[in-house]
Amino acid sequence: MQKQKILITGGSGMLGSAFTEFLRGENYSVRPLAHTDLDVRDRARVFEEAAFAPDVVIHTAGIVNADYCEEHRDECFASHVGGTENIIELCRRTGAQLLYPQTFLIFDGTEVPATEETSPRPLSVYGEAKWRAEQMVRERLPEALIVRMGGFFGGYEKDKNFVGKFAYLLKKSVAQGQKSLQGIERVWQPTFTEELARNCTQLIEQHATGVYHMASHGSASFFDVARAMVEIFGLEKRIEIEKVPSHYFEEKCRRPENGTMENKCLQAEGRDQMSHWRLALEEYLRRPYFQNLFAGLV
Repeated sequence: MQKQKILITGGSGMLGSAFTEFLRGENYSVRPLAHTDLDVRDRARVFEEAAFAPDVVIHTAGIVNADYCEEHRDECFASHVGGTENIIELCRRTGAQLLYPQTFLIFDGTEVPATEETSPRPLSVYGEAKWRAEQMVRERLPEALIVRMGGFFGGYEKDKNFVGKFAYLLKKSVAQGQKSLQGIERVWQPTFTEELARNCTQLIEQHATGVYHMASHGSASFFDVARAMVEIFGLEKRIEIEKVPSHYFEEKCRRPENGTMENKCLQAEGRDQMSHWRLALEEYLRRPYFQNLFAGLV
């Protein structure tokens, strides 16, 4: 059998790397392209990828720093809207199916949990650009697969989100004898990138189309996640986590106070492979990378 060809934009990022690692094998020919290999804003360069003749394009590329996007609106829209427009045209030219990963930040948190029927109301430039890109995908590629994902962790040193950043902050603070750290009360769904890649691959293999929500089961505040990390690393006697209001830390991007989603369509179709957030987080943090990172601190 001929291997299915899969092109991954943003292939060196947190999510792109998870897809790359999961898909590599006898069933797929995977072409992961980092930003240095493919700037999706460059239309001519994007169209050169037609020579690869992809069966599926997984479009993870884009500026993911929401605070940066808040102060660089034009650049954000060029990346997410302009770049996605180019990827849509590539898919139309090649007949490839598009998997478009979406952010929970397209919601404002007033309807919790948000389902696939919830009307997006972005609070930020980043969320606005991502929602516009999704609308464009739905209009121009009706057979595309759009997966709205919970805020994720994974990728070890690639993890630029909360779990990755907090792990290094926790190590530094404990090593320096600091007795407390703060965790805000905003609620989200910590979601493992490896589980996202696995569950999305199932949807691709089953030729799913349309919009799905995909996030870990349960929800947690950043305070809850920080405290769970302290417990998983066995550092309860060394440091404690103090709960603080969401505005405690200054942020440029406005985020929903509760970003919880429901995997309604996945569950209705028997396709939900996601774990509870605490189980997924513990699996991730028990791995050798983090055990080595915290060696000698307990």
